[in-house]
Amino acid sequence: MNAKRRFPFNLIDIAVVLGIVVLAVVLAMKLGPASARPQETREITFSVLVSRVPEVQARNMFSVGDTLYSPSGHPSAEIVDVQIKPSPIVLEDGGYYREGESRYFYEVLVTARGQAVKVQNHYEIRGQSLQIGRPFSLATPRAVVNGTVVDVKLD
Repeated sequence: MNAKRRFPFNLIDIAVVLGIVVLAVVLAMKLGPASARPQETREITFSVLVSRVPEVQARNMFSVGDTLYSPSGHPSAEIVDVQIKPSPIVLEDGGYYREGESRYFYEVLVTARGQAVKVQNHYEIRGQSLQIGRPFSLATPRAVVNGTVVDVKLD
């Protein structure tokens, strides 16, 4: 009995091929460029605290109007305010401890404004996270230092 098969494929083969095609179409629609949404960007003002900076460096490293650059060298924000104050220290006074101010080291609070992109539950500016308490790199043509994000405001 040499029965010749009428169809080279059976019903299961056709169902598998159709399933793969449907899966490919669904993935292409979800992951393809047509489904890409523009990222939410907002104007944001943020402050970064740089601690224990020698006095001469603190007075000369940032100026209002300077451009901050990302670690990759792209402009990311403009400095809108710079505040300098002595670093706090602990002093011993007659067996008691009290808070005082350093004569040699300063804290620099840099406030800047730029376009940030929303990523999950926080904003980033040129790849750097703007979450309070996170490290942030401040770079200008005169200085490159690391600080800590202490304030973030959406404009």
